[in-house]
Amino acid sequence: MMTVLRSGMLAFAVSALVATAPVGYALAEGGGHVKETIKHAKEGVEHEKEAIKHLEESVKASNDPHAKEALEHAKEAVKHAEESLAHAEQASSHKGKAKGK
Repeated sequence: MMTVLRSGMLAFAVSALVATAPVGYALAEGGGHVKETIKHAKEGVEHEKEAIKHLEESVKASNDPHAKEALEHAKEAVKHAEESLAHAEQASSHKGKAKGK
């Protein structure tokens, strides 16, 4: 059980990093790929939410406090990723308005 949970958490951590890291890079570069990058990051967050649902089912059957804590950290990570995406979208829309002036 713990091996499955640990594998799931590792997969979550790696994919969350992969999903959100390009947003900052794309914004820093100022390229035309910002909206596409944000879209892909949103898709990544949605996949992570689905993974969390499955992890919740696994944790329900477990009495391991570490598993429950790991699940809470995963939920918090998704929340932070969503906040980062919101900021990226704001920055992207402000950048587009500045170019139009």
